[in-house]
Amino acid sequence: MKTKIKNFFKENYKFILFIILIAVFFNIKLPYYIMAPGGSINITDRVLMDDYQKDKEGSLNMLYVAEYEATPASMLLAKLKNWEIDKNEERQITDESVSDIEKRNKIMRDNSLDIATLVAYTEAGKKITITEEKNIVIATTMDNGLEVGDVIVEADGKKCKNIDEIKEVISSKEVDDYIEFKVIRDNDEKNIKSRVVLDNNTKVIGVVIITEYDYDKEPEVDIKFKDSESGSSGGLMLALTIYNAISGEDIIKGRNIAGTGTISVDGTVGEIDGIKYKIMGAAEDNMDIVLVPEDNYEEAIRTKNTYNYDMEIVMVKTFREAINYLNES
Repeated sequence: MKTKIKNFFKENYKFILFIILIAVFFNIKLPYYIMAPGGSINITDRVLMDDYQKDKEGSLNMLYVAEYEATPASMLLAKLKNWEIDKNEERQITDESVSDIEKRNKIMRDNSLDIATLVAYTEAGKKITITEEKNIVIATTMDNGLEVGDVIVEADGKKCKNIDEIKEVISSKEVDDYIEFKVIRDNDEKNIKSRVVLDNNTKVIGVVIITEYDYDKEPEVDIKFKDSESGSSGGLMLALTIYNAISGEDIIKGRNIAGTGTISVDGTVGEIDGIKYKIMGAAEDNMDIVLVPEDNYEEAIRTKNTYNYDMEIVMVKTFREAINYLNES
């Protein structure tokens, strides 16, 4: 039996070596990630609302960038296609894991929907009342015992309704003092002690926090996501989709409208990454109009002109500007 095995390997070692090299070429992970042309997500089809009537023609679409973990094979393809190759550290705030990055991006996606909902309802003059605020850790910049996804409930026994109240507790401490946080982590309650340090003459614990909101609103509306979808760059288009559903206005008018940009509570449209690849994805999906933030406009126009795309690219600074343009054009 041993002789047969030896003979098999002796006779087939070149083929076996070739298979091993192919497996390594396509599967070994390198410390890089690749940005490539993406596409569009029709979110008019994602609206969950009683008596919602989707427009028969036209759509509102979020744009996304395709991202890949680097392997020797994907690195070669990226070089040939002139796609962007970045080190993994550029996505990391510290030496956090890929799981932490993915968790943060999903939290930011949900937060983007929260803010988009508030902006759309306010602009449409519909009822919306904040019923609960949750302070969620999205990154840590030093070892402080806190983790991405922790919901901060209390700081030194004080219930914290918002981020400002957490900052007040931190400011009241001396450098090297400890703060005991009560957090919800994976549905369990935990007590975590974090040391106060001085950074640029400011007392900090080395944490980045955002606030998520629960609402009482009329009419009730939501947008469903897939598990693979994440990030905050869809804020503008989420707000437009909700507005189109609840306002009674038809801002689509049979057109395929795409866009990108974060959204702030005051309706400001913010800069995003990967605009070149989002414009390329919009062109691939035959979008008529693409709405982009002011800070991304020049690169968007440059990409359009480089590839001679037949689409209208519109710069918007605020949510109101986007509504006005779509109503008037």
